Amino acid sequence: MRILPLFCMTIALAAGDALADERSGFFLGLAGGAADLDEELEDLDLASLGIDVEVSDTAPAWSAFAGYQFNRFLGVRGGYVDFETFDDVIEVESIGDVPDIDIDLEGWMVGFDGHLPMGRWVSLTGRAGYIAWESQAKLGLVQLEDSKSGSDPFYGGGLELSLGNSFGIEATHTRFAIDGNDVDMSALGVRLRF
Repeated sequence: MRILPLFCMTIALAAGDALADERSGFFLGLAGGAADLDEELEDLDLASLGIDVEVSDTAPAWSAFAGYQFNRFLGVRGGYVDFETFDDVIEVESIGDVPDIDIDLEGWMVGFDGHLPMGRWVSLTGRAGYIAWESQAKLGLVQLEDSKSGSDPFYGGGLELSLGNSFGIEATHTRFAIDGNDVDMSALGVRLRF
């Protein structure tokens, strides 16, 4: 009876070795691009008026990440993403000139990468995971509220081009569902494998 578990373990290890290839191993990377935000800030007290404000803007965004590629189909990654500052002009006729609304947003993310090879050097990619984020909203120089934070899912996909066994370029689009609002990030990145 002890032979069956040993046999199953041997088959599992052999299958893992069969799936591993020259693309497995640790990697580091950087990506940069732009992010879009549409967020509604509810019941802001502007001159004692409770009003809702819609913030819509595109801002620069960048991320740094590291991970491990198990084989050419599956990997894990974690990293930091900074959406810089989203800002929008508030137009309230009853108040007059109102400073811009600024929203700073950043977070730490972890998730899985999936790869569908389309040839030796090109792969379609998909990713999903969670981001632990923190944001702060300001009206001009005045902080509107204490920093908000939470954790929410993200998902996305793209295209990866491998330039040899240790260097790759990726173009991705990722949607972060942050506090009930969608933040879409399109980025171009580089990966270095070890």
